Amino acid sequence: EEIARVTPYAQEAFLTQLFEVGFFHADPHPGNLLLLDEPTEDGVEIALIDCGLMASINEVDRDYMISAVIHLANRDYASLVDDFIRLQILPEDSNRPAIIPLMDKALSPYVKGGGAKRYEEEVRRLYGMEEGTSASAQVGGFQAMTQDALTVLNDIPFSIPPYFAILGRAIITLEGVALTGNPEYGLIMESYPFIARKLLREDRPEIQSALQEVLYSSSGEDGKGLKLSRLLALLNNAAGAVATQEGAVFVDLDAVPDGASALTFDQGLKFVLSSQAESLRRLLEPEVDTMTDLLFRQLFRQSVNEAVVALTPPKLPSLPFFGDILPQIPLPPLDQIKFPLLLPNSASTSVDGVALVTLQELTNAIAPKLSQEEELFALGIADAAQEFLGQDVGALVRGEKLFSTQNADLIINSILLPLVQQQPGGNNAEIIPQLLEQTLTALSSVLLSNNSNGGGVVAEEWNRAKENLNDEESKLLEYIVTTITERTTQRTFDRLSTVQRVLG
Repeated sequence: EEIARVTPYAQEAFLTQLFEVGFFHADPHPGNLLLLDEPTEDGVEIALIDCGLMASINEVDRDYMISAVIHLANRDYASLVDDFIRLQILPEDSNRPAIIPLMDKALSPYVKGGGAKRYEEEVRRLYGMEEGTSASAQVGGFQAMTQDALTVLNDIPFSIPPYFAILGRAIITLEGVALTGNPEYGLIMESYPFIARKLLREDRPEIQSALQEVLYSSSGEDGKGLKLSRLLALLNNAAGAVATQEGAVFVDLDAVPDGASALTFDQGLKFVLSSQAESLRRLLEPEVDTMTDLLFRQLFRQSVNEAVVALTPPKLPSLPFFGDILPQIPLPPLDQIKFPLLLPNSASTSVDGVALVTLQELTNAIAPKLSQEEELFALGIADAAQEFLGQDVGALVRGEKLFSTQNADLIINSILLPLVQQQPGGNNAEIIPQLLEQTLTALSSVLLSNNSNGGGVVAEEWNRAKENLNDEESKLLEYIVTTITERTTQRTFDRLSTVQRVLG
Protein backbone atom coordinates (compact mmCIF):
# COMPACT_ATOMS: atom_id res chain seq x y z
CA GLU A 1 0.00 0.00 0.00
CA GLU A 2 2.85 2.39 0.82
CA ILE A 3 4.48 1.72 -2.57
CA ALA A 4 1.17 2.33 -4.35
CA ARG A 5 0.76 5.60 -2.44
CA VAL A 6 4.18 7.03 -3.31
CA THR A 7 4.39 5.67 -6.88
CA PRO A 8 2.72 8.82 -8.34
CA TYR A 9 5.44 10.96 -6.69
CA ALA A 10 8.26 8.86 -8.13
CA GLN A 11 6.50 8.86 -11.51
CA GLU A 12 6.11 12.65 -11.47
CA ALA A 13 9.78 13.04 -10.59
CA PHE A 14 10.86 10.78 -13.45
CA LEU A 15 8.58 12.47 -16.01
CA THR A 16 9.76 15.91 -14.89
CA GLN A 17 13.38 14.86 -15.32
CA LEU A 18 12.69 13.26 -18.69
CA PHE A 19 10.38 15.81 -20.35
CA GLU A 20 11.09 19.04 -18.50
CA VAL A 21 14.78 18.96 -17.58
CA GLY A 22 16.06 16.48 -20.15
CA PHE A 23 18.46 14.96 -17.62
CA PHE A 24 17.19 11.86 -15.83
CA HIS A 25 18.17 9.24 -13.26
CA ALA A 26 18.60 6.04 -15.23
CA ASP A 27 18.65 3.58 -12.34
CA PRO A 28 15.59 4.26 -10.13
CA HIS A 29 15.54 0.86 -8.37
CA PRO A 30 14.17 0.62 -4.79
CA GLY A 31 17.63 1.08 -3.25
CA ASN A 32 17.95 4.46 -4.96
CA LEU A 33 14.49 5.70 -3.97
CA LEU A 34 14.63 7.08 -0.44
CA LEU A 35 11.30 7.51 1.38
CA LEU A 36 11.76 10.38 3.80
CA ASP A 37 10.73 10.00 7.45
CA GLU A 38 8.85 13.28 7.21
CA PRO A 39 7.80 15.36 4.17
CA THR A 40 9.77 18.53 3.53
CA GLU A 41 8.19 21.99 3.75
CA ASP A 42 7.28 21.67 0.07
CA GLY A 43 5.59 18.29 0.67
CA VAL A 44 8.38 16.20 -0.91
CA GLU A 45 8.37 12.60 0.37
CA ILE A 46 10.89 10.88 -1.94
CA ALA A 47 14.55 11.53 -2.61
CA LEU A 48 16.71 10.03 -5.35
CA ILE A 49 20.22 8.95 -4.42
CA ASP A 50 23.21 7.44 -6.24
CA CYS A 51 23.23 9.59 -9.37
CA GLY A 52 26.08 7.70 -10.98
CA LEU A 53 24.00 6.56 -13.95
CA MET A 54 22.41 9.57 -15.63
CA ALA A 55 21.48 10.47 -19.22
CA SER A 56 20.38 13.55 -21.12
CA ILE A 57 17.94 14.13 -24.00
CA ASN A 58 17.82 17.28 -26.11
CA GLU A 59 14.68 19.40 -26.23
CA VAL A 60 13.75 18.50 -29.82
CA ASP A 61 13.80 14.77 -29.11
CA ARG A 62 11.83 15.33 -25.90
CA ASP A 63 9.08 17.01 -27.90
CA TYR A 64 9.03 14.14 -30.40
CA MET A 65 8.77 11.69 -27.52
CA ILE A 66 5.79 13.60 -26.13
CA SER A 67 4.11 13.28 -29.51
CA ALA A 68 4.94 9.57 -29.51
CA VAL A 69 3.35 9.05 -26.08
CA ILE A 70 0.16 10.77 -27.28
CA HIS A 71 -0.06 8.60 -30.40
CA LEU A 72 0.79 5.44 -28.47
CA ALA A 73 -1.80 6.21 -25.79
CA ASN A 74 -4.62 6.60 -28.34
CA ARG A 75 -3.42 3.78 -30.64
CA ASP A 76 -2.53 6.02 -33.57
CA TYR A 77 0.26 3.87 -34.96
CA ALA A 78 0.30 5.58 -38.36
CA SER A 79 1.34 8.82 -36.66
CA LEU A 80 3.66 6.92 -34.35
CA VAL A 81 5.65 5.86 -37.43
CA ASP A 82 6.25 9.55 -38.15
CA ASP A 83 7.41 10.07 -34.56
CA PHE A 84 9.86 7.18 -34.86
CA ILE A 85 11.19 8.60 -38.12
CA ARG A 86 11.78 12.00 -36.46
CA LEU A 87 13.49 10.22 -33.55
CA GLN A 88 15.67 8.43 -36.13
CA ILE A 89 14.47 5.02 -35.00
CA LEU A 90 13.01 4.32 -38.45
CA PRO A 91 14.22 5.53 -41.87
CA GLU A 92 12.17 8.00 -43.90
CA ASP A 93 11.38 5.38 -46.56
CA SER A 94 9.87 2.97 -44.03
CA ASN A 95 7.42 0.35 -45.28
CA ARG A 96 4.37 1.63 -43.41
CA PRO A 97 1.93 -1.15 -44.40
CA ALA A 98 4.35 -3.69 -42.95
CA ILE A 99 5.32 -1.71 -39.86
CA ILE A 100 1.93 -0.56 -38.53
CA PRO A 101 0.45 -4.06 -37.90
CA LEU A 102 3.68 -5.11 -36.19
CA MET A 103 3.56 -2.01 -34.00
CA ASP A 104 0.04 -2.92 -32.97
CA LYS A 105 1.08 -6.43 -31.98
CA ALA A 106 4.23 -5.36 -30.17
CA LEU A 107 3.12 -2.14 -28.45
CA SER A 108 -0.59 -2.57 -27.67
CA PRO A 109 0.07 -5.29 -25.05
CA TYR A 110 2.61 -2.97 -23.41
CA VAL A 111 0.21 -0.03 -23.22
CA LYS A 112 -2.27 -2.23 -21.35
CA GLY A 113 0.20 -2.42 -18.45
CA GLY A 114 0.66 -5.25 -15.99
CA GLY A 115 4.33 -5.94 -16.58
CA ALA A 116 6.12 -8.78 -18.37
CA LYS A 117 3.68 -11.49 -17.32
CA ARG A 118 0.66 -9.59 -18.64
CA TYR A 119 2.58 -8.71 -21.79
CA GLU A 120 3.29 -12.38 -22.44
CA GLU A 121 -0.37 -13.25 -21.91
CA GLU A 122 -1.49 -10.55 -24.36
CA VAL A 123 1.04 -11.63 -27.01
CA ARG A 124 -0.08 -15.24 -26.67
CA ARG A 125 -3.67 -14.11 -27.08
CA LEU A 126 -2.85 -12.08 -30.19
CA TYR A 127 -1.19 -15.08 -31.82
CA GLY A 128 -3.80 -17.61 -30.66
CA MET A 129 -1.41 -19.33 -28.26
CA GLU A 130 -3.39 -19.13 -25.02
CA GLU A 131 -3.30 -21.99 -22.56
CA GLY A 132 -5.84 -24.64 -23.48
CA THR A 133 -5.64 -24.16 -27.23
CA SER A 134 -4.81 -27.11 -29.45
CA ALA A 135 -1.24 -28.10 -30.29
CA SER A 136 -1.75 -27.16 -33.93
CA ALA A 137 -2.95 -23.71 -32.91
CA GLN A 138 0.06 -23.29 -30.63
CA VAL A 139 2.38 -24.28 -33.48
CA GLY A 140 0.62 -21.96 -35.94
CA GLY A 141 0.78 -19.05 -33.51
CA PHE A 142 4.45 -19.63 -32.80
CA GLN A 143 5.21 -19.72 -36.54
CA ALA A 144 3.32 -16.44 -37.09
CA MET A 145 5.16 -14.80 -34.19
CA THR A 146 8.50 -16.07 -35.52
CA GLN A 147 7.69 -14.72 -38.98
CA ASP A 148 6.86 -11.32 -37.55
CA ALA A 149 10.11 -11.33 -35.57
CA LEU A 150 12.07 -12.17 -38.73
CA THR A 151 10.29 -9.38 -40.59
CA VAL A 152 11.35 -6.91 -37.93
CA LEU A 153 14.94 -8.14 -37.95
CA ASN A 154 15.39 -8.51 -41.71
CA ASP A 155 12.98 -6.11 -43.43
CA ILE A 156 12.72 -3.12 -41.08
CA PRO A 157 16.02 -1.27 -40.75
CA PHE A 158 15.42 0.26 -37.34
CA SER A 159 18.11 1.77 -35.15
CA ILE A 160 18.26 2.63 -31.48
CA PRO A 161 19.51 6.12 -30.46
CA PRO A 162 22.27 6.04 -27.82
CA TYR A 163 20.05 7.27 -24.98
CA PHE A 164 17.21 4.84 -25.76
CA ALA A 165 18.87 1.82 -24.20
CA ILE A 166 19.49 3.60 -20.90
CA LEU A 167 16.01 5.17 -21.05
CA GLY A 168 14.49 1.71 -21.52
CA ARG A 169 16.42 0.50 -18.49
CA ALA A 170 15.09 3.36 -16.38
CA ILE A 171 11.48 2.75 -17.49
CA ILE A 172 11.63 -1.00 -16.86
CA THR A 173 13.17 -0.44 -13.42
CA LEU A 174 10.58 2.17 -12.41
CA GLU A 175 7.70 0.06 -13.71
CA GLY A 176 9.03 -2.92 -11.75
CA VAL A 177 8.82 -0.90 -8.54
CA ALA A 178 5.35 0.43 -9.39
CA LEU A 179 4.03 -3.05 -10.24
CA THR A 180 4.74 -4.27 -6.70
CA GLY A 181 2.20 -1.73 -5.48
CA ASN A 182 -0.22 -1.99 -8.40
CA PRO A 183 -0.13 -5.15 -10.55
CA GLU A 184 -2.07 -3.31 -13.30
CA TYR A 185 0.36 -0.40 -13.57
CA GLY A 186 1.31 0.89 -17.05
CA LEU A 187 3.55 3.92 -17.49
CA ILE A 188 2.06 5.14 -20.80
CA MET A 189 -1.48 5.56 -19.48
CA GLU A 190 -0.35 6.76 -16.06
CA SER A 191 1.81 9.46 -17.63
CA TYR A 192 -0.90 10.83 -19.91
CA PRO A 193 -2.19 13.49 -17.45
CA PHE A 194 1.38 14.83 -17.17
CA ILE A 195 1.61 14.99 -20.97
CA ALA A 196 -1.78 16.75 -21.16
CA ARG A 197 -0.65 19.42 -18.69
CA LYS A 198 2.53 19.98 -20.69
CA LEU A 199 0.54 20.40 -23.91
CA LEU A 200 -1.68 23.02 -22.30
CA ARG A 201 1.18 24.95 -20.74
CA GLU A 202 4.03 25.29 -23.24
CA ASP A 203 4.09 27.30 -26.45
CA ARG A 204 7.05 25.88 -28.36
CA PRO A 205 6.12 25.09 -32.00
CA GLU A 206 6.48 21.33 -31.56
CA ILE A 207 4.25 21.32 -28.48
CA GLN A 208 1.74 23.63 -30.17
CA SER A 209 1.66 21.24 -33.14
CA ALA A 210 0.95 18.28 -30.86
CA LEU A 211 -1.77 20.28 -29.05
CA GLN A 212 -3.43 21.22 -32.34
CA GLU A 213 -3.37 17.61 -33.44
CA VAL A 214 -5.13 16.51 -30.26
CA LEU A 215 -7.76 19.26 -30.46
CA TYR A 216 -8.42 19.31 -34.21
CA SER A 217 -7.68 15.90 -35.71
CA SER A 218 -10.71 13.84 -36.63
CA SER A 219 -11.75 11.36 -39.25
CA GLY A 220 -15.26 12.81 -39.45
CA GLU A 221 -16.62 15.36 -41.90
CA ASP A 222 -16.57 18.07 -39.21
CA GLY A 223 -12.91 17.52 -38.42
CA LYS A 224 -11.61 20.80 -39.90
CA GLY A 225 -12.48 22.92 -36.90
CA LEU A 226 -11.82 22.79 -33.19
CA LYS A 227 -13.38 19.76 -31.51
CA LEU A 228 -14.77 21.13 -28.26
CA SER A 229 -15.34 17.63 -26.93
CA ARG A 230 -11.59 17.09 -27.27
CA LEU A 231 -10.87 20.34 -25.47
CA LEU A 232 -13.06 19.30 -22.53
CA ALA A 233 -11.50 15.83 -22.58
CA LEU A 234 -7.97 17.29 -22.56
CA LEU A 235 -8.77 19.58 -19.63
CA ASN A 236 -10.04 16.54 -17.73
CA ASN A 237 -6.95 14.55 -18.75
CA ALA A 238 -4.71 17.28 -17.32
CA ALA A 239 -6.65 17.04 -14.06
CA GLY A 240 -6.08 13.27 -13.96
CA ALA A 241 -9.41 12.01 -15.33
CA VAL A 242 -8.88 9.99 -18.51
CA ALA A 243 -11.67 8.37 -20.51
CA THR A 244 -10.59 5.21 -22.30
CA GLN A 245 -11.60 3.02 -25.21
CA GLU A 246 -10.81 -0.52 -26.36
CA GLY A 247 -11.73 -2.27 -23.13
CA ALA A 248 -10.59 0.55 -20.81
CA VAL A 249 -7.05 0.62 -22.20
CA PHE A 250 -6.40 3.34 -24.80
CA VAL A 251 -7.14 7.04 -24.36
CA ASP A 252 -10.35 8.22 -26.06
CA LEU A 253 -9.55 11.74 -27.26
CA ASP A 254 -13.23 12.53 -27.92
CA ALA A 255 -14.74 11.20 -24.69
CA VAL A 256 -15.27 13.54 -21.73
CA PRO A 257 -14.87 11.63 -18.45
CA ASP A 258 -17.91 11.57 -16.20
CA GLY A 259 -18.51 10.78 -12.56
CA ALA A 260 -16.77 12.13 -9.48
CA SER A 261 -13.40 12.43 -11.22
CA ALA A 262 -14.70 14.70 -13.98
CA LEU A 263 -13.68 18.35 -14.01
CA THR A 264 -16.35 20.82 -12.87
CA PHE A 265 -17.01 24.13 -14.64
CA ASP A 266 -15.36 26.23 -11.94
CA GLN A 267 -12.31 23.93 -11.88
CA GLY A 268 -12.06 24.09 -15.66
CA LEU A 269 -12.29 27.90 -15.77
CA LYS A 270 -9.68 28.28 -13.04
CA PHE A 271 -7.31 25.95 -14.88
CA VAL A 272 -7.75 27.75 -18.22
CA LEU A 273 -6.94 31.08 -16.54
CA SER A 274 -3.89 29.70 -14.72
CA SER A 275 -0.26 29.78 -15.79
CA GLN A 276 -0.58 26.08 -16.62
CA ALA A 277 -2.74 26.85 -19.68
CA GLU A 278 -0.80 29.61 -21.43
CA SER A 279 -0.31 27.51 -24.57
CA LEU A 280 -4.01 26.64 -24.70
CA ARG A 281 -5.11 30.27 -24.31
CA ARG A 282 -2.84 31.36 -27.14
CA LEU A 283 -4.20 28.63 -29.40
CA LEU A 284 -7.82 29.30 -28.47
CA GLU A 285 -7.79 33.09 -28.87
CA PRO A 286 -8.97 33.10 -32.52
CA GLU A 287 -11.31 30.19 -31.80
CA VAL A 288 -13.01 32.04 -28.94
CA ASP A 289 -13.47 35.02 -31.24
CA THR A 290 -15.13 32.77 -33.82
CA MET A 291 -17.29 31.03 -31.23
CA THR A 292 -18.46 34.36 -29.81
CA ASP A 293 -19.42 35.61 -33.26
CA LEU A 294 -21.34 32.42 -34.10
CA LEU A 295 -23.21 32.39 -30.80
CA PHE A 296 -23.97 36.12 -31.01
CA ARG A 297 -25.38 35.78 -34.52
CA GLN A 298 -27.36 32.65 -33.71
CA LEU A 299 -28.82 33.99 -30.47
CA PHE A 300 -29.53 37.43 -31.95
CA ARG A 301 -31.44 35.96 -34.91
CA GLN A 302 -33.36 33.57 -32.68
CA SER A 303 -34.14 36.34 -30.21
CA VAL A 304 -35.50 38.69 -32.87
CA ASN A 305 -37.57 35.92 -34.47
CA GLU A 306 -39.15 34.94 -31.18
CA ALA A 307 -39.72 38.59 -30.23
CA VAL A 308 -41.55 39.17 -33.52
CA VAL A 309 -43.72 36.09 -32.93
CA ALA A 310 -44.48 37.17 -29.37
CA LEU A 311 -45.46 40.72 -30.43
CA THR A 312 -47.46 39.81 -33.55
CA PRO A 313 -51.19 40.40 -32.80
CA PRO A 314 -53.33 37.26 -33.06
CA LYS A 315 -55.79 36.77 -35.88
CA LEU A 316 -59.34 37.87 -35.06
CA PRO A 317 -61.59 34.92 -34.14
CA SER A 318 -64.19 33.47 -36.52
CA LEU A 319 -67.57 32.04 -35.59
CA PRO A 320 -68.78 28.52 -36.43
CA PHE A 321 -70.91 28.38 -39.60
CA PHE A 322 -70.53 32.16 -40.11
CA GLY A 323 -66.80 32.33 -40.66
CA ASP A 324 -64.98 35.66 -40.42
CA ILE A 325 -67.70 38.16 -39.54
CA LEU A 326 -65.25 40.67 -38.12
CA PRO A 327 -63.24 42.67 -40.65
CA GLN A 328 -59.75 41.29 -41.11
CA ILE A 329 -57.29 44.13 -41.53
CA PRO A 330 -54.28 42.86 -43.48
CA LEU A 331 -51.09 43.77 -41.71
CA PRO A 332 -47.60 43.13 -43.03
CA PRO A 333 -45.35 40.96 -40.87
CA LEU A 334 -43.60 43.02 -38.24
CA ASP A 335 -40.20 42.11 -39.57
CA GLN A 336 -41.16 43.35 -43.07
CA ILE A 337 -42.12 46.90 -42.05
CA LYS A 338 -39.56 49.46 -43.18
CA PHE A 339 -38.37 52.12 -40.77
CA PRO A 340 -35.77 54.90 -41.06
CA LEU A 341 -32.45 54.20 -39.43
CA LEU A 342 -29.65 56.72 -38.97
CA LEU A 343 -26.33 55.03 -39.71
CA PRO A 344 -22.79 56.11 -38.87
CA ASN A 345 -20.26 56.95 -41.54
CA SER A 346 -18.91 54.04 -43.56
CA ALA A 347 -15.64 53.31 -45.32
CA SER A 348 -16.91 55.12 -48.44
CA THR A 349 -18.24 58.26 -46.78
CA SER A 350 -17.30 60.43 -43.82
CA VAL A 351 -20.85 61.59 -43.07
CA ASP A 352 -23.78 59.92 -41.38
CA GLY A 353 -26.52 58.46 -43.54
CA VAL A 354 -30.14 57.32 -43.40
CA ALA A 355 -31.35 53.88 -44.44
CA LEU A 356 -34.86 52.51 -44.90
CA VAL A 357 -34.67 48.95 -43.63
CA THR A 358 -36.91 46.22 -42.34
CA LEU A 359 -36.19 44.41 -39.11
CA GLN A 360 -35.32 41.36 -41.18
CA GLU A 361 -32.79 43.32 -43.25
CA LEU A 362 -31.30 44.84 -40.12
CA THR A 363 -31.00 41.41 -38.53
CA ASN A 364 -29.30 39.99 -41.64
CA ALA A 365 -26.83 42.87 -41.57
CA ILE A 366 -25.97 42.67 -37.89
CA ALA A 367 -26.11 38.88 -37.59
CA PRO A 368 -25.66 37.18 -40.99
CA LYS A 369 -27.14 33.70 -41.27
CA LEU A 370 -24.76 30.91 -40.35
CA SER A 371 -23.31 28.79 -43.13
CA GLN A 372 -23.64 25.01 -42.97
CA GLU A 373 -20.09 24.65 -41.64
CA GLU A 374 -20.73 27.35 -39.04
CA GLU A 375 -23.95 25.65 -37.96
CA LEU A 376 -22.06 22.40 -37.40
CA PHE A 377 -19.52 24.24 -35.28
CA ALA A 378 -22.28 25.96 -33.31
CA LEU A 379 -23.88 22.56 -32.66
CA GLY A 380 -20.52 21.39 -31.35
CA ILE A 381 -20.44 24.35 -28.96
CA ALA A 382 -23.94 23.48 -27.74
CA ASP A 383 -22.99 19.82 -27.30
CA ALA A 384 -19.93 20.83 -25.27
CA ALA A 385 -22.07 23.15 -23.11
CA GLN A 386 -24.51 20.30 -22.56
CA GLU A 387 -21.66 17.94 -21.66
CA PHE A 388 -20.18 20.40 -19.17
CA LEU A 389 -23.26 22.14 -17.74
CA GLY A 390 -26.22 19.90 -18.50
CA GLN A 391 -29.01 19.41 -21.03
CA ASP A 392 -30.89 22.63 -20.26
CA VAL A 393 -27.80 24.75 -20.82
CA GLY A 394 -27.09 22.95 -24.10
CA ALA A 395 -30.61 23.77 -25.28
CA LEU A 396 -30.12 27.38 -24.22
CA VAL A 397 -26.90 27.73 -26.23
CA ARG A 398 -28.68 26.24 -29.25
CA GLY A 399 -31.14 29.13 -28.95
CA GLU A 400 -34.13 26.99 -28.01
CA LYS A 401 -36.97 28.81 -26.24
CA LEU A 402 -34.93 31.89 -25.47
CA PHE A 403 -37.92 34.16 -25.26
CA SER A 404 -41.06 34.60 -23.29
CA THR A 405 -43.39 37.59 -23.80
CA GLN A 406 -41.67 39.53 -21.01
CA ASN A 407 -38.25 38.91 -22.55
CA ALA A 408 -39.45 40.27 -25.91
CA ASP A 409 -40.11 43.63 -24.25
CA LEU A 410 -36.49 43.69 -23.04
CA ILE A 411 -35.06 43.39 -26.56
CA ILE A 412 -37.52 45.87 -28.10
CA ASN A 413 -36.90 48.57 -25.49
CA SER A 414 -33.15 48.14 -25.13
CA ILE A 415 -32.16 47.59 -28.76
CA LEU A 416 -34.70 48.30 -31.46
CA LEU A 417 -36.41 51.44 -30.19
CA PRO A 418 -33.14 53.31 -29.53
CA LEU A 419 -32.01 52.45 -33.06
CA VAL A 420 -35.16 53.98 -34.56
CA GLN A 421 -35.19 57.01 -32.25
CA GLN A 422 -31.74 58.33 -33.18
CA GLN A 423 -31.69 62.01 -34.04
CA PRO A 424 -29.95 63.42 -37.13
CA GLY A 425 -26.78 65.34 -36.30
CA GLY A 426 -26.05 63.30 -33.19
CA ASN A 427 -22.71 61.70 -32.50
CA ASN A 428 -23.58 58.36 -34.05
CA ALA A 429 -19.97 57.18 -34.06
CA GLU A 430 -20.39 56.93 -30.29
CA ILE A 431 -24.08 56.01 -30.19
CA ILE A 432 -23.92 52.94 -32.43
CA PRO A 433 -21.21 51.14 -30.41
CA GLN A 434 -23.17 51.93 -27.26
CA LEU A 435 -26.28 50.40 -28.79
CA LEU A 436 -24.38 47.31 -29.84
CA GLU A 437 -23.08 46.94 -26.31
CA GLN A 438 -26.71 47.25 -25.19
CA THR A 439 -27.51 44.40 -27.57
CA LEU A 440 -24.89 42.18 -25.94
CA THR A 441 -26.11 43.17 -22.48
CA ALA A 442 -29.73 42.47 -23.39
CA LEU A 443 -28.91 39.06 -24.84
CA SER A 444 -26.87 38.24 -21.74
CA SER A 445 -29.78 39.30 -19.54
CA VAL A 446 -32.10 36.95 -21.41
CA LEU A 447 -29.60 34.09 -21.17
CA LEU A 448 -28.83 34.53 -17.49
CA SER A 449 -32.37 35.25 -16.33
CA ASN A 450 -34.19 32.46 -18.18
CA ASN A 451 -34.38 30.05 -15.26
CA SER A 452 -36.82 27.68 -16.97
CA ASN A 453 -34.37 26.81 -19.72
CA GLY A 454 -30.93 26.67 -18.17
CA GLY A 455 -30.17 30.38 -17.82
CA GLY A 456 -30.36 30.16 -14.05
CA VAL A 457 -27.87 27.30 -14.16
CA VAL A 458 -25.51 29.40 -16.29
CA ALA A 459 -25.70 32.34 -13.88
CA GLU A 460 -25.23 30.11 -10.83
CA GLU A 461 -22.26 28.24 -12.32
CA TRP A 462 -20.70 31.46 -13.61
CA ASN A 463 -20.95 33.24 -10.27
CA ARG A 464 -19.60 30.23 -8.40
CA ALA A 465 -16.69 29.93 -10.83
CA LYS A 466 -15.79 33.62 -10.49
CA GLU A 467 -15.78 33.36 -6.70
CA ASN A 468 -13.24 30.55 -6.98
CA LEU A 469 -10.69 32.72 -8.84
CA ASN A 470 -7.80 34.56 -7.25
CA ASP A 471 -7.11 38.25 -8.00
CA GLU A 472 -4.76 37.55 -10.92
CA GLU A 473 -7.18 35.10 -12.53
CA SER A 474 -10.10 37.50 -12.04
CA LYS A 475 -8.20 40.32 -13.76
CA LEU A 476 -7.32 38.03 -16.66
CA LEU A 477 -10.95 36.95 -17.00
CA GLU A 478 -12.11 40.58 -16.95
CA TYR A 479 -9.58 41.44 -19.66
CA ILE A 480 -10.70 38.51 -21.83
CA VAL A 481 -14.41 39.37 -21.47
CA THR A 482 -13.73 43.05 -22.21
CA THR A 483 -11.64 42.17 -25.28
CA ILE A 484 -14.30 39.79 -26.60
CA THR A 485 -17.03 42.40 -26.10
CA GLU A 486 -15.00 45.10 -27.87
CA ARG A 487 -14.25 42.81 -30.82
CA THR A 488 -17.86 41.72 -31.13
CA THR A 489 -19.04 45.33 -30.95
CA GLN A 490 -16.55 46.46 -33.59
CA ARG A 491 -17.37 43.54 -35.88
CA THR A 492 -21.10 44.25 -35.66
CA PHE A 493 -20.48 47.97 -36.13
CA ASP A 494 -18.53 47.21 -39.32
CA ARG A 495 -21.37 45.06 -40.63
CA LEU A 496 -23.93 47.75 -39.87
CA SER A 497 -21.83 50.28 -41.78
CA THR A 498 -22.38 48.29 -44.99
CA VAL A 499 -26.17 48.77 -44.99
CA GLN A 500 -27.28 50.63 -48.15
CA ARG A 501 -28.21 54.25 -47.51
CA VAL A 502 -30.95 56.35 -49.13
CA LEU A 503 -29.35 59.56 -47.86
CA GLY A 504 -25.74 60.27 -47.01
